[in-house]
Amino acid sequence: MPYAGNPLPDVETKISQIVSIIAAYRHYSTAVPDRFSKFVPTLERQIGDIISKKEAVRFILPAFPFKAPAEGSKRKTLGPLPDKAKEIALQTLNGLAESITEIYDGGAKVDAFAYHQELQKLTASLGLRRLEFTRPGALAGIVPQEAQTLKEYSDFVIKTRNHLDHSMSHIPSVEDENRQATSRHYDTALPESNHPAALKNAILQRGKHRAIALLPDASLRVVDASTIDMNEFEVVNNAAGHPWLLRAKCDLFNWPGIEVDFEPLFPYSMQVRPKEGHGPFKFEAVDIKRTRQLGEIQQWPFGDILEVRENADINMNNVLTREAIPFHYDRVFKIVQDEKTGEWISTPPLSQIFRNRAASQSEGGATLFASSRNLLPLLGPETISLEELRSLKWKTFTEVNDAFGGHDLHLPFIAAHPETGADTFRIYEPWPESKCIAGSSKPTIVQLTALLYDRRVVYHHQWKASDFIFNDNATTHHTRTAFTKGHREHWRVHVN
Repeated sequence: MPYAGNPLPDVETKISQIVSIIAAYRHYSTAVPDRFSKFVPTLERQIGDIISKKEAVRFILPAFPFKAPAEGSKRKTLGPLPDKAKEIALQTLNGLAESITEIYDGGAKVDAFAYHQELQKLTASLGLRRLEFTRPGALAGIVPQEAQTLKEYSDFVIKTRNHLDHSMSHIPSVEDENRQATSRHYDTALPESNHPAALKNAILQRGKHRAIALLPDASLRVVDASTIDMNEFEVVNNAAGHPWLLRAKCDLFNWPGIEVDFEPLFPYSMQVRPKEGHGPFKFEAVDIKRTRQLGEIQQWPFGDILEVRENADINMNNVLTREAIPFHYDRVFKIVQDEKTGEWISTPPLSQIFRNRAASQSEGGATLFASSRNLLPLLGPETISLEELRSLKWKTFTEVNDAFGGHDLHLPFIAAHPETGADTFRIYEPWPESKCIAGSSKPTIVQLTALLYDRRVVYHHQWKASDFIFNDNATTHHTRTAFTKGHREHWRVHVN
């Protein structure tokens, strides 16, 4: 999602932007030489030709990584059907195409060959609009793209059987026929690969030989299912009853007396909802004293609950408007003065709780959450290294309002999580224009800000009435998209 202040780019800039997006999705490995720079001139010419024709940028995946469930007696995956690993791989590919579509009117598509039926069903259920599945035989005119009737299906079976009955010496010519048909049909398309040298996303790269494990800290990991101790993990099935992922047996996923499902969302976060046939569970039934066990509620001049809705009576910059707001973490401007040094120190809360009270807009008004856990691994040659970023600070300021503001703040880009000690990325998105950043350059800030909007980093939440969100304010940033119609209101509490 583009952020404020981007000028409309010319063709050369558009080419550069598309190449940068493709580069961001490539795989970095010390074991595999990075030859991407040698490929860039050819890629730029191809994309320039595509733009001149006002065509879609099309990526060709010769064969979506198939499931290899067993190696000898070892079962590395959860079975032959698509699972959570495939879902994430599909969403990653769709995100690549969507990112290009946002900056190029011609759009982008990913075409995958073979492994058609179940992946196509999964793609449709996820609403992934940029993925298409093609049978090479359909391009060659041997079989239909889809058999709609019993007669078509029977004809397809007969033709397939005839091919199988041919001698082995004939197989290369059939493959060549398919290859030539593919080349003719996609003469300007860009090839993709599931080879380790081509992919930056480990789930797409290794998902065909692995499964997804949901760990006690709610993170996901690609694992060899044959190495998992099933005394510590359990297999979770999807709605169709097929093995979907491995989940740690722990208190996080054990809610006594309440039947709920836990669904990891892309690219991060988790949805907790009543199991089918159970609920709804009402907030009014919760013992309010129990909620205090979450931590100390931080107070504001207006009390402990902020009603986030359009309200011209409270001056809090653009928070209580219908405008888009910058990526930020809460309470960065809530400060205290160090008694010894006199320095003004930011005191952000550890977490916040949102409860939706009204959400009637069909467009806009979404909240985007960006995770440090997903962003930090994307730092690299095109942006800045983690170690270099660790030595830098950023500067921010906001005018005095009814709740905060009035002091310059110089804060580190990398801070330790107050509970886990893990590295977290911290920034307040420059809005509406970049300001001087201590020790860094404007291009670096633009690149870092762009990472917050990267589809592998940001979770997009469209509010529904009565939604609850519990968010780790120390690990994430969030923002709001603008909206013009409908009433939007949720209540926010800060907890330490």
